[in-house]
Amino acid sequence: MPSFASDPEAALKNYWKLGYHIETGIWEEEQLDEIIQASQDFPSFKDGTYAPLMQPHRSDSVFLAALRNPNIVKIMEQLCSGQVSGLQSEFFYGKPGTPGFTEHQDNSFLEAKPDSFASAWTAMQDVTADMGALVGYLGSHREPVLPIVKVESHDQSLSQDPNANHEEVVLPSDYESLPLTMPRGSVLFIHSHFVHSSGGNT
Repeated sequence: MPSFASDPEAALKNYWKLGYHIETGIWEEEQLDEIIQASQDFPSFKDGTYAPLMQPHRSDSVFLAALRNPNIVKIMEQLCSGQVSGLQSEFFYGKPGTPGFTEHQDNSFLEAKPDSFASAWTAMQDVTADMGALVGYLGSHREPVLPIVKVESHDQSLSQDPNANHEEVVLPSDYESLPLTMPRGSVLFIHSHFVHSSGGNT
């Protein structure tokens, strides 16, 4: 996959073709360690539930600095064609046994102009398919915001977002799915309409 660091034109072209982009070399090892250490100061780590952290940048300077990572901001500005604002931060512990997300589009919840919004997801350690890697549906970003249906889920866990698998988008069946395995420190950039899910951490 082309890199924004060495060939931004090719990387941007590939993003628009697939609906996602994975960039390595975004983070220093010390930065990742600092974020992980900061995550251990939150109640959901201390009480052993490992519930995801929602908006940790609002209360912790380490997460605020992470949201402002200049390498991520620079790529986001290219993906969104202009100045960007960080809307949300999340941190997932993903302990063994954590269930995954059903298929969804991030813009189903935000309702922004499709090409003005993207998401960035950092792998805090090497992430493989059996560890709950994201699954992408290649080219699905060309779809509009798709209909959503409720699904019955018995796969509940305090260590996952409670809304992770209560509903899913109705995706046409002709899209190829691909596990988006990632090395530690890489960042997955996702178009706002790109349909993605994740597996459980087995």
